[in-house]
Amino acid sequence: MRWKPGLMLAGMMLLVLACSIPIPNIPTPAPLTLIDPVDLQKTVAADGASQATLKLGIYLGDLTLRSSDAVPFFDGHFRYNVAEWEPVLRQETVDSTLRLTVNQGLGTQLPLSDHDQYSNAWEITLGRGLPLDLQADLGLGAAQVDLGGIPLTDLSVTAGSGDVVLTCATPNPQALGMLRLTAGTGAVIATQLGNLNFDRLSFIGGTGGADLDLSGAWTRSALADIKAGVGKVTVRTPAGVGVRLSFSGTPVSDLNTVGFTEQSENVFVNADYGNVPLTLTLNIAVAAGSVTVIAP
Repeated sequence: MRWKPGLMLAGMMLLVLACSIPIPNIPTPAPLTLIDPVDLQKTVAADGASQATLKLGIYLGDLTLRSSDAVPFFDGHFRYNVAEWEPVLRQETVDSTLRLTVNQGLGTQLPLSDHDQYSNAWEITLGRGLPLDLQADLGLGAAQVDLGGIPLTDLSVTAGSGDVVLTCATPNPQALGMLRLTAGTGAVIATQLGNLNFDRLSFIGGTGGADLDLSGAWTRSALADIKAGVGKVTVRTPAGVGVRLSFSGTPVSDLNTVGFTEQSENVFVNADYGNVPLTLTLNIAVAAGSVTVIAP
């Protein structure tokens, strides 16, 4: 049997994607310990730090994340009914940087029966006072993430099999270096990503669909690399920003554009390109899926 180059590339990208999702070591199968529901609150203060890093790892459960001026740095409500899933918090302050890691406990057991009897939900509120590098690794479960008002300097979100909704309704007061989004088998819906004030966006698609809205209060030019998997990806470009789109694909991939003209082979521009101060350089690579890019 002879493999087509396009199908081989698609298979390789899916293999890379599977290896990139940070799933912990698989425990030995055993029944979980069901307990009465626990409502646990954990609060972490800034303690004189001038900046912070936060790593979240929730592998079986739902995440809700928002911000508030009333929270010094971190406030978490953890609701679960499995003893092994008690969250583990580790913090240290090094050279005025507060480092906090919050991981779901897994113990040595896995859910072997009806998953409906297990519950795990995190509600996390972050303060708006410290410049923050944020990393969120998600597994089985949905996530609602509202980043508005958080002074982010770096952001990485890796999705698993659940749907992820990410919003940023108000501008990021900090310059964000790298925005990394990695999709899994669930859908990723991200709105007003332009408010994150990023230098560079890296998106790696999975088998689920994705809708990336890049609108927002743009203040500088940026670069975005979109690598689509086998799912359908829609990219909505911002108004008032020149966009130059470069596309690379395979015989089994597809690109659709709305509001763009072809400048040269596989290079497209919107009406604002070359006529306004800010430019978004958009590089799109598609293995076996389809991408639609829409200009307002």
